[in-house]
Amino acid sequence: MNRKRILFVDHVSKVLGGAEINLVELLGLPALRSRWEASVACAPGSPLETSIARAQIPRHAFGLSQSLNEMRVVGRRFSPFRAWKGWREVHAATRRLESIIAGARPDVVISCTNKDDLIAGNATRHSGTPNVWWFNDILSPEFFSWPVRRVFVQRARRQAARVITVSEFARKVLLDQGLSEDRVTTVHNGIPLDRYRRIQSSLLRDQLRIPPGEPLIGLVGRITPWKGQDFFLRLAKDWAGQGRPGRFVVIGRAFNEDAPFEASLKRFVTAQRLESRVHFVAFQADIASTLSQLDLLLHCSTKPEPFGRVIIEGMAVGLPVIAAAAGGVSEIITPGVDAGLATPGNSDAYLAQMTAILGSAEKRNAWSIAGRRTVETKFTLERVFQDFDRVATEVMAK
Repeated sequence: MNRKRILFVDHVSKVLGGAEINLVELLGLPALRSRWEASVACAPGSPLETSIARAQIPRHAFGLSQSLNEMRVVGRRFSPFRAWKGWREVHAATRRLESIIAGARPDVVISCTNKDDLIAGNATRHSGTPNVWWFNDILSPEFFSWPVRRVFVQRARRQAARVITVSEFARKVLLDQGLSEDRVTTVHNGIPLDRYRRIQSSLLRDQLRIPPGEPLIGLVGRITPWKGQDFFLRLAKDWAGQGRPGRFVVIGRAFNEDAPFEASLKRFVTAQRLESRVHFVAFQADIASTLSQLDLLLHCSTKPEPFGRVIIEGMAVGLPVIAAAAGGVSEIITPGVDAGLATPGNSDAYLAQMTAILGSAEKRNAWSIAGRRTVETKFTLERVFQDFDRVATEVMAK
């Protein structure tokens, strides 16, 4: 059987975000190599290029200019004027990608970020190669300005053979904005189960000098206002004010424009005299080991979450999770069975569930077993590949 030639496009040059981690893990799946001849157009010397090189996946040099790379698309501060000034740079990036496509001759091009979608949509027009947009966001006013939403939908109608969303919630938002049902497919994220198992380690606790038996409650992810780190700290303040034992740890860091927000979080901790209760830790390379040392994982996003990858990571290692019930999160959790759901920003709802789960070893064990089973059943990397392979077959046939 001939293998499908799949070209992924991801320009990100500085960090491995959620989309890039998903891509790296997908490309590392043994089943993919037997059915796909995959390659990646990515920025030379980037963390993504380094990770893909370790997996021995062919790469093509593809990067954006510094100004285009740093231009915000997600967020209310998107500048149409800067976008207009960057049009010449978009044109140059399109020409580079056209050259890569001409040489690689892929059956399908899968673009992984919003900028890549628009560039790949232009670059595939002349070759007629179907372009699949892997959309890891929610095209709603909470995240995108009106001009961006309008351009995205117009271009998707003309250029995307299919748009893949990571939740039904995100899919419905696109349908509400005018994309047809046959053009949008949901593929929930998945993780490699062999890398997400409970690991016996006390390294993080030792570093933070947390004695055995004291609860450790964590929030993991990029530090940015809508992820709710400020709400997490208010929960820590209320929890400590009630005289309850426990430490709180924020795992992650801010990027670029969110650095002032991170600084404000640390000022809050100092002002509320929570230094002995709250810790800030950088991103951890071995996330499974880190999650295994927590007693409870909180997900505190204040806006609808496109999916919530960290939730399935926590569930996979048997960690009890309480998450904000908005966006794609509700498609992961069966509340009270494998994890908990709380109204976003409602401290009483969170505190009540935190009290219940930390006060019952039996309930923690039940959530641990059921959470792992949920991930094994619904959110495996093998299922993600099968869904992508089906989509690739469909768009090739059309």
